[in-house]
Amino acid sequence: MKTIRLGVLGAGLAVKHLHLPALKALPNSFQIVSICDHNRANAEALAGLLDVHPTITDSWVDFFADSSIDAVLISLPIQRNAEAIQAAVAAGKHVICEKPLAANLPQAEALVAACKHAPVKILIAENFHYRDDLKQARAWMDAGAIGDVVLIDLRATFWSDPTQGFGATPWRHDHQYRGAVLADAGVHQAALLREIGGPIESAHAFIKDVHPVLRGPDTMVLNLRFASGVLGSLCFSGAVKTENPSFDWTVVHGTSGSITIRGDQTTLYRADGTIEHYQARDLRGYESEFRNFYAAIVDDEPIVATLASALADWRLIMRAIDAAESNSVQQIDPIVPLASLNDIQN
Repeated sequence: MKTIRLGVLGAGLAVKHLHLPALKALPNSFQIVSICDHNRANAEALAGLLDVHPTITDSWVDFFADSSIDAVLISLPIQRNAEAIQAAVAAGKHVICEKPLAANLPQAEALVAACKHAPVKILIAENFHYRDDLKQARAWMDAGAIGDVVLIDLRATFWSDPTQGFGATPWRHDHQYRGAVLADAGVHQAALLREIGGPIESAHAFIKDVHPVLRGPDTMVLNLRFASGVLGSLCFSGAVKTENPSFDWTVVHGTSGSITIRGDQTTLYRADGTIEHYQARDLRGYESEFRNFYAAIVDDEPIVATLASALADWRLIMRAIDAAESNSVQQIDPIVPLASLNDIQN
């Protein structure tokens, strides 16, 4: 079995708490051989969690010139993602990069155009595209288990704590990308809506800036019409303290039943009163995205979370902000269909 020699660019919370557990679950697939961070203490702290002794550097030039690196994991402030992806491609490294792919829509579109014929594999680590609970919900919908789908209702209401965890990250306090909390977190909900409902035709939204510390748009009510004719809604706030916080509480309403996605369980409610539960295996999809990345490099399997897919997720959030700022209905460009998850979930 081939082991991919992985370089890590950015040794922050996402790598430590989200990516590293997934990588450790795939011990023969990847080996971290280099860590680059402008703060060497962060790189050394990450290295201390490994069973190997990677090279540590604070130089992008040295990092990308390292011939021992086959692929790079990029986990940087959002405004640096596009630059880092292009540097990796120029260095001939395969890329898995945290979402979103760029700081704004024009930058994202330019990145996708520049990398259209890249000779390396590029995966944008939007883990929601790898969630098996969303796959199950879609399978029930496609099988007609709830009749004709009428409405998809998604709620994400939570408190972004500016004193600890991801909310305390300095670059989130001084965001240099469009959309602040709404964009950084809301791109997950964009991915979920597309996974469940498919291509989105048009959108209208209202937004507010509520959070006392993390300034910028953080609260939104978004109305959608999918290309299928199904209606959708997203109620989002990263600035509220609520008894039952949720990041992805979803209800799909049909003419003869409904599907609820909440926590680690997806539930089908049929019109005849019968109920079926599905327990997620890879709830957040982190292992599956690294499996897909590995298979793409080694076996040339299709990437699920492509640049085109990431652009579609980002476009929805950016167009929603446009809609709110202009008080207009925004047309959403055609979206490339997502690849099948069948092969990578098994």
